[in-house]
Amino acid sequence: MEFWHLEQKKKRNCNPILSFLLLLLTSFGSVHILAQTTTTELPSDITAEYANLSQSHQNMVDTSLLPVITSLSSRNREFAQYMQNVEKSYQNISAGRNFQPGFYLYTVTADDTSLPVRNLVSLAARCSVPYGEIALLNDLTSAEEDLTGKTLILPDAPGLFVPLNPATSIGTLVKKRLSNPDFGNEFTVNGKSYQYFPQERLTPTELAFFLDTNLRMPLDNSVLTSGFGNRVSPITGLNHQHKGIDLAAPEGTKVYACKGGTVAIASYDMTYGNYIILDHENKTQSVYAHLSAVLVKTGEEISRGAVIGKVGSTGASTGPHLHFEIRVNGAAQDPRRLLPAI
Repeated sequence: MEFWHLEQKKKRNCNPILSFLLLLLTSFGSVHILAQTTTTELPSDITAEYANLSQSHQNMVDTSLLPVITSLSSRNREFAQYMQNVEKSYQNISAGRNFQPGFYLYTVTADDTSLPVRNLVSLAARCSVPYGEIALLNDLTSAEEDLTGKTLILPDAPGLFVPLNPATSIGTLVKKRLSNPDFGNEFTVNGKSYQYFPQERLTPTELAFFLDTNLRMPLDNSVLTSGFGNRVSPITGLNHQHKGIDLAAPEGTKVYACKGGTVAIASYDMTYGNYIILDHENKTQSVYAHLSAVLVKTGEEISRGAVIGKVGSTGASTGPHLHFEIRVNGAAQDPRRLLPAI
């Protein structure tokens, strides 16, 4: 119906340029943002009408139509065009001009010698855009992840693409800080919705959260009293699989998050007593049990080293200690293989 009304108006005005634009829009249905597309000035008498027609379509990005960079070499035509666009975007932001960012596809391969270290930090440096932008658009969870074989969406402008339905912890943190339904500037990239904030960058806290790749000890000082694996239960006297380690410490000792993540559970259990489970990236969880106090709530985002509870002896316990577990894909792992020191 929208196109019918515009068609009638087109017939009345007999504007040949508008007729051509309407024909294109009717044929293709939506306007896709292509990084290599250059902007053509429209006559003032049709600019407003064209803008109204394309408003609901102009921020739909179909990655199958994006230009493909095969090498991050200056001799590569697409990459050279990409770098020109990046430079122009910085100029637009500095001057306070409105502009539309573009997007390219790049598959990281071992053959591309222009990227000798194939991780996010090296890629962002080569592309001259902050790595937070690439991480948010591609749901990356670590700056040190080997990207070999991954096909990535590269924005040709700095600024944060804030996911409206984040799939990573860093995405959740950024959304809480910036997401604003009144701001607009929304993009849909391969079915995922984002808001684009040209002037924004990751805060120091968000950067620290994203760069956090190592586990830290959950207690400052403790004594290992029971290891991982088969043991005789001090409660039942029977052999059983101990799925974590026990770290003895005085009641009330601070318990720290071993890594940044989200509080999946903060509750009470007859065996674990007061306990906390944190969800981390890559399907990893950490468990803290027998606490005398729980200082976090379910759904809360936690950074590495945050105080989340206090040592206690609740549940099935014979004395103050922390029962600590690491789970990967739901399976218990020996924390001593992952922690810096026990």
